[in-house]
Amino acid sequence: MNRNLQVLIEVATAGGFAVSALLTSLRTLSGWTPVTSTPLSFERTLTGRMSLGGGAGELSLLGLVAQPTTAILWALLAAVLVAVVLHLAARLRARRAAPQPPAIALGLAMAALWPWVIGPAPLPGLALAAGACAALTLGLAWQCDAVQGQAEPIPGVEIPPAPGASALAFVAGWVVMAATSALGLVLFDLGMGLERAILLGLLVAALAAAWVQLRLPRLVMFSAAAIWAMIGIAAATAGTSITIATACVLGISAVAVVVVRTTT
Repeated sequence: MNRNLQVLIEVATAGGFAVSALLTSLRTLSGWTPVTSTPLSFERTLTGRMSLGGGAGELSLLGLVAQPTTAILWALLAAVLVAVVLHLAARLRARRAAPQPPAIALGLAMAALWPWVIGPAPLPGLALAAGACAALTLGLAWQCDAVQGQAEPIPGVEIPPAPGASALAFVAGWVVMAATSALGLVLFDLGMGLERAILLGLLVAALAAAWVQLRLPRLVMFSAAAIWAMIGIAAATAGTSITIATACVLGISAVAVVVVRTTT
């Protein structure tokens, strides 16, 4: 592929994802008008946040990660946007680096699209979210395998990841946490109890983070994003559901154990 076209695709997909994530976090039930407070308020309730389906009283299916309600989750979103910039900067500097696997661009494109689909069409939106998670993680795995295959092994020297891979892993961790948060709310919308639905989403998130960390032991930023998101969810739900908060703590512990095991 032509280098200029490759750069254009990487910038367009990453930039589109960043813009989509920011707009999704700020939008509310009634278009762009706040329901009871400003869009940046840390006090938005579960049913007072946006519904992309557009009707008053509808439940937002995006979850707390995509639409933050606490300072911790807002800070995580800001870090994700910074990570996108760092990823693009690293890719632009590394002019002779191998091209990214097409799965990464596809994953970022689907990650930008699914928040706008899941409201009016929950199951197709959830399928897009799952596709984004799979494409990003597989793309990162293929990229790491390619780097290791091309580099000459030197005893005692660790082969560094591809340019921008660590920042992209952080973004991928956030995408997985946002998708699994939405999974819980879609299950709730389909009739499952709210606590059980959210707990199932957290279980999927913890398993995904552990699998990715075992598959890509050097990309700890994926697990860092997952742990950060779980801390934010625990803080947001501690006053309403001690069960969910406790599940977040257990998930954090499990992911942390895997990180320690794979990096030491």
